[in-house]
Amino acid sequence: MTTNVDLVKKFYSSFKAQDKQTYLQLCDDDIEWVVMESMPHGRTHVGKKAIFEEYFPNLFSSFAEFHAMTEEFLDAGDKIIVLGKYQVLAKKSKKKFESPFAHVYTIKNGKIVKFRQYADTMKIQEAARN
Repeated sequence: MTTNVDLVKKFYSSFKAQDKQTYLQLCDDDIEWVVMESMPHGRTHVGKKAIFEEYFPNLFSSFAEFHAMTEEFLDAGDKIIVLGKYQVLAKKSKKKFESPFAHVYTIKNGKIVKFRQYADTMKIQEAARN
């Protein structure tokens, strides 16, 4: 049986591998993606198209590289908390930045229905400007 932690780990690995079919299957059609307002393109995005065809391409266009490096997965039943850090390479300066994050996923009926981000956005903004 797949646990909620396994589901979220599979989401990260398939997203990193650019396995669009897999990561989209793990998400509910009406998924909510809540990004801190102080992040580039930060706000609540609803639906797979808004998230994966609009938000992420816009976010990634601001950086030479942008990686979410997971460190710990905490099981809280229908909520999975992921601790890690963003590793970002500024587009213009090629300067590297790291910023800690906490991601909270809500799982319902074997699908990700909500994502909430908590992060040190000052370093991300600095990287976007550089």
